[in-house]
Amino acid sequence: MAALCLQFPPFMRARLRHFALALALSALGACSPRIGDSCSSSANCSINGDRVCDITQPNGSCAVLDCQADTCPDDAVCARFTPAEPRLQVLSCMRRCNSDGDCRQGDGYRCVDPATYLDGLFAEVVDRQRPDARFCAAIATSSP
Repeated sequence: MAALCLQFPPFMRARLRHFALALALSALGACSPRIGDSCSSSANCSINGDRVCDITQPNGSCAVLDCQADTCPDDAVCARFTPAEPRLQVLSCMRRCNSDGDCRQGDGYRCVDPATYLDGLFAEVVDRQRPDARFCAAIATSSP
């Protein structure tokens, strides 16, 4: 049985290559990690280098550091964390949530109100569009 070999003119081959490339890139974009997803290195969070893996969080957490108000992805908010020493403050995109069910399960992440986040650490959402938003954060639990 002879194999069927299709011959396309050069202009058509170029269009097919562009279509295949566009299809592949759109598939990659649909599977890109979200803010707050687990990670072990920054390469897990973004091939563009615009997100980092915060390995200080349980099982890592994809983040954008040094965010500005209203610049995080749609499913995230920019939060400022200020410890007792204000010069050590950190700004980070955090996954926005309405309930614990919106956060990663099994790693101790909860949907928190920044006003009551942790003792000794002031947290606030700096976004002007969502100043009262809550975000997912790992909450340490004490063992009995």
